[in-house]
Amino acid sequence: MLFNSLHFFVFAPVVAVVYFQLPLRWQKLWLLVASFYFYAAFNPPFTLLLLFSVVVTFAFVWLMERSSTERGRKVLLTGAILSNLLLLFVFKFLDFTLDSYNRLLGLKPGDAHHVAAAGLILPLGISFFTLQAIGYAVDIYRRDIPTDGGIARFALFESFYPQLVAGPIMRARDLLHQFEEQHRFRFGDLRAGLGLMVLGFFKKTIVADPCGRIVDQIYGLPDSYSSGAMWLAACLHALQIYGDFSGYTDIAIGAGRAMGFRIPDNFRRPFLSGSMTEFWGRWHISLSTWLRDYIYIPLGGNRVGALRTYFNLFVTMFISGVWHGAGLNYILWGLGHAALMLVERFIGGSHLWRERLAWLAVRPLRLAYSFLSFSLLLFFFRARPLPDQGLQTAAETGWHMLERALVWSAGAKSIVVPEYVLAAIAVLLFGEYLHERRPNLLPAIFKRDLIFWPLCLSVLGYCILVYAASDSAPFVYFQF
Repeated sequence: MLFNSLHFFVFAPVVAVVYFQLPLRWQKLWLLVASFYFYAAFNPPFTLLLLFSVVVTFAFVWLMERSSTERGRKVLLTGAILSNLLLLFVFKFLDFTLDSYNRLLGLKPGDAHHVAAAGLILPLGISFFTLQAIGYAVDIYRRDIPTDGGIARFALFESFYPQLVAGPIMRARDLLHQFEEQHRFRFGDLRAGLGLMVLGFFKKTIVADPCGRIVDQIYGLPDSYSSGAMWLAACLHALQIYGDFSGYTDIAIGAGRAMGFRIPDNFRRPFLSGSMTEFWGRWHISLSTWLRDYIYIPLGGNRVGALRTYFNLFVTMFISGVWHGAGLNYILWGLGHAALMLVERFIGGSHLWRERLAWLAVRPLRLAYSFLSFSLLLFFFRARPLPDQGLQTAAETGWHMLERALVWSAGAKSIVVPEYVLAAIAVLLFGEYLHERRPNLLPAIFKRDLIFWPLCLSVLGYCILVYAASDSAPFVYFQF
């Protein structure tokens, strides 16, 4: 079920209204049923994969807690991790592996040892709920969280519908205890949740989708557009993916808040970052912290020597790229971020280079550096093969578009950004800047009923008209 659909506009209020009428015991069961229904609305058979992850992970954790030896606990933890990684590999990386095998050996269809692609459909949210399950198993192994509660509570933790399909990636310590609280209707929660959801719908429907339509034109025919259009595509795509992904997160957090749940923030104004290191502390925070706690720190983090620290950072960002997708383009995207972060760390640790590059400390230059670096690397993130233009892989398309941006190229077509799109972008960015500088100002303004309710009704009314007239674009991160 898409958040940006009339189906969800009926589903969410019904779930909340029924939820508040039930005692605690039945509240959990109701949420579990609603969450599986929410996931089944995309493709009913996918619920079997979610159920597999739930049952297998819980079984290994249950046995791990009853193991009398540390070796036995490690073996069972490994089983829980590998089971989820196997699920992820089969549906996300199997075809990429088979294609790589065929390319490496120069095999074509019809050759004796050629292996055809499995052609499996990528289940929505599989990258998110598998990481959530792995994090739960590791936390139990480390004894960071208590193990009380049965499989139904764990199933609700992994399938909780607001954040199931595209995060935030929840930690057991942040969510499990909330399922044991009796939530009653509170007008303050409803108002706060509705405000966040309206903000999310604004980002998605009024900012991201119009930007996406322009970006699609340029990415579909890159040779027809000039270098200036490539830069425009890069910047608009950065705004699109931010509005799309952070918009989803706002709706998810708001839907949970309306029922009394607190879901942690996943974005904190990333385009106001002064470096790529700072950027990743503000962008997709739940993934960044997951990688930090379960990959970077176990590798040694920054507690080891400089070279090993660089290696740990490199590996972590490489895994981030691989997590996002099966393809060389995603690997290059992750390695590009790793390279920039390594350079930043080297400069920051060198007194000589800090002095030589002190002029880069000017705030506007740092903001431009981080935004444009992120935007240009998105060429690899967004690129798709264009065989009719001689670009056989997504990585080739990404390199080609980056080259056209950095080396002047003319184009036969021009692109115009409508004024209403520019206005929506300006409102979003100015609001972000204002909230960063004066965090209490906007909440104080939106406490006024004469501002809050007309704004909410206007945005929701517009979205309902859009969703009723046509299918809205799926959220970008649904493909991950």
